[in-house]
Amino acid sequence: MVHTKKDDFLEDIAAQLRAQAVTLWGEQRAGELEPSIQQTAQHLLEVSQESLDPDLEPGFYQ
Repeated sequence: MVHTKKDDFLEDIAAQLRAQAVTLWGEQRAGELEPSIQQTAQHLLEVSQESLDPDLEPGFYQ
């Protein structure tokens, strides 16, 4: 399998989330949370790749 920059970035995000989970809840619980960690990493990657118009106001101002 060929790793792309996107794959590497996704794994970096997941590794940071995993490390934080281990710090907060321990190794066992972090392992149990792995599916959620992967999903959260994917969501963060997707959000980070969106570009917004600088003139676009947040929805709560509309």
